[in-house]
Amino acid sequence: MNTINISLPIQLKTQADTLVAEGFFASFSDLVRHSLRQVMAEQRYDKWAREAKRDEKAGKAHVINTVDNVDDFMSEIAK
Repeated sequence: MNTINISLPIQLKTQADTLVAEGFFASFSDLVRHSLRQVMAEQRYDKWAREAKRDEKAGKAHVINTVDNVDDFMSEIAK
């Protein structure tokens, strides 16, 4: 495992230490690893959302917002 040094504003470090002290994370490193994984996951979902918006603008997406839309779409893909 790699070790890194980071600089944090005192308020952020204090809040992080509080989360560790209250048992939400085993250590500061655990909190940082969890936070990085969360950001990476959110970025993946943001990318998917941007792609979906682009596809919808290009007419390549199906907008499904009613039960009828779901039924129509399922009928189309079952063909």
